[in-house]
Amino acid sequence: MQNLILSFSVVFPLFAYMLLGFGIRKMKLLDARIFKPLNGMIFQVFIPIMLFVDVYESDFKSSVNKGLFLYAAVMVILLFLLLCAAVPRFVREKKDASVMIQGIYRSNYVLFGVSIGANLYKDGDIGVIAAMAALIVPLFNILAVILFEMFRGGRAKPGAVVKGVLKNPLVGAGILGILFAVLNIRLPALAVDTLDNIGSMASPMALICLGGMLSFESVRKHRKKLGAVLLGRLILVPAAAVAVAAALGYREVELVGILAVFGSPTAVASAPMAQSMGGNGELAGEIVAASSAACVVTMFLFIWALKTLGWVS
Repeated sequence: MQNLILSFSVVFPLFAYMLLGFGIRKMKLLDARIFKPLNGMIFQVFIPIMLFVDVYESDFKSSVNKGLFLYAAVMVILLFLLLCAAVPRFVREKKDASVMIQGIYRSNYVLFGVSIGANLYKDGDIGVIAAMAALIVPLFNILAVILFEMFRGGRAKPGAVVKGVLKNPLVGAGILGILFAVLNIRLPALAVDTLDNIGSMASPMALICLGGMLSFESVRKHRKKLGAVLLGRLILVPAAAVAVAAALGYREVELVGILAVFGSPTAVASAPMAQSMGGNGELAGEIVAASSAACVVTMFLFIWALKTLGWVS
């Protein structure tokens, strides 16, 4: 019973913030036209600051676990290759197939990973989760560009891929945090406190915006494809990734990091990217909405299971 209560306490804030955003839109205090630019600002400013501070304030040398990072990267790439080979065999429409592949492999790692890590380890060092973002976020972006170019018959230009990755504020924030930590560059306490306060607003605001943008109006049309993506994204993939990581000996915050990479809902940025690169933007938006809502339940169950098994305290 105690594990159930603790697991619920970890995911309840995520649910409450999204429900608040959904309620704000339903009450017409704000509409989707306001939430979208607000969400853009949060991902351009607040979340990069949060990521920078988490890396900057962590014990970075102990946070960098090369084996863990390598495992996460290899698993993401293998998952991507497996999906590219398997999904087109069952989904003939290339616009839908590319979006489904992205929906399964590309998670909202930074937002949900840091939130879950912070809720589980309120007084602990979650630097490993933040530091891993510097590897996982660029990898997600690179694979997404390759994916959509491949499915629309083009070729991903290396220069364009590199430029797109470097322009991502999350990548820049992660690299900057690593540089400050490695070079032992210390900021004034007043500056750190201010950045910390700004960063602490990132997760609640982002989740409220996510709730405000959730829409399920056309789900029925794509229900089978949506169901397949949710099964892969939220159940099969995280179960396999966590099981292998546990067999390799990872526990506590490292295992939570793997759960966050492979068990978080589909990245919000995947929908506009699909729309702009020839994918089915409507289906992509539905995947983001449905996975974000369903993740509250699946993440609760995974955390409860990890606590029951004694792999996470």
